Amino acid sequence: MDISNVQGVRADISEMISKIREVSTKSKIFSEDTSIKPAENFESVLSMAKKSLSSVNQLSAEADKIQNSYITGDGSVSISQVIVASQKSKLAFEGLLAVRNKILDAYKEVMQMSV
Repeated sequence: MDISNVQGVRADISEMISKIREVSTKSKIFSEDTSIKPAENFESVLSMAKKSLSSVNQLSAEADKIQNSYITGDGSVSISQVIVASQKSKLAFEGLLAVRNKILDAYKEVMQMSV
């Protein structure tokens, strides 16, 4: 086992950790006001859903772009940037999926109520 590049690996790990912390504190998705407010009408609910889907799609497209740049050998893209972009995309998608599942559960519960 070669340990000559330990400092370089530590620097990459430190860079990745700092970027993850930066993303978690400054991410648009998590910094927006997401408090639950009564919907004025169905159009506002659809607008909010469309905005959320658009944000998740944009993060996914950015992650794919960064991955493709790294794969093609772009020297300005590091592996830590690829990992951070991929994790941002994954986290946003999983959050969206969790919200969808909660909405479906609520819908099923309402449908089972007797009138």
